[in-house]
Amino acid sequence: FIAVFVAYYILGIRQQMGMGVLLTHTENGFGSIANILLIIGAGGAFNAILKSSGLADSLAVILSNLHMHPILLAWLVALILHAAVGSATVAMMGATAIVAPMLPLYPGVSPEIIAIAIGSGAIGCTIVTDSLFWLVKQYCGASLSETFKYYTTATFIASLLALAATFLLSFII
Repeated sequence: FIAVFVAYYILGIRQQMGMGVLLTHTENGFGSIANILLIIGAGGAFNAILKSSGLADSLAVILSNLHMHPILLAWLVALILHAAVGSATVAMMGATAIVAPMLPLYPGVSPEIIAIAIGSGAIGCTIVTDSLFWLVKQYCGASLSETFKYYTTATFIASLLALAATFLLSFII
């Protein structure tokens, strides 16, 4: 926020640029990041709904009864959420809301490792619910089956490798 005012002053007003021109440049800049801001906002809203409705706590109780390793559980929750909502960002924020209440049950596991596991899960399962799936399909000129075969498989393999690296990192730290 402060950086915007500093940039306005240094790059605009000090260079004899009028406020109208500065606002035009600002509007043009927001157009290119509006989609990103909306996705982050949706993720935050989803996170808040999970927390305030009590659903995150209920899911945490249910999931903790699965007796699964917390790193694997965090990865799996993020993977499933990504498939369900179609956005890795929203999946990460939602998985954080679901997994965070379980962290006190696992004092030996670092929250940072859980965050990496969530990120690892969120990059996998890129399917038709994800806009990036369609973007890759379109730009590569691939058919639907080719996109599943190559892109979805590649993101899932990347997710599994990241999960394995997360487990290794958890033993080091």
